[in-house]
Amino acid sequence: MATLPMDGWTVGSIRNTKGISLEEISKNTKLKVSTLKAIEDGNFEVLPGGIYNISYIRQYARAIGIDESPLVQFYRARCSSGEPSPMNR
Repeated sequence: MATLPMDGWTVGSIRNTKGISLEEISKNTKLKVSTLKAIEDGNFEVLPGGIYNISYIRQYARAIGIDESPLVQFYRARCSSGEPSPMNR
């Protein structure tokens, strides 16, 4: 498991620096806190898979005010590199 990187920062540290709680993001996006934590931790195998994961990652990035593209690219690269994903269980 690896945390999602963003220019040497993790998305969790970016969120914390901005003073945004997971609960606040959950309220605004309707995503479960456990889903948001899984995204921060790069623990994609607990997410539903496919297009849902990309949508969740994009919503999370928007909620903390960062560009979603690098996070989606990280997710796609990680899932295509043989890392476990829900689709391959």
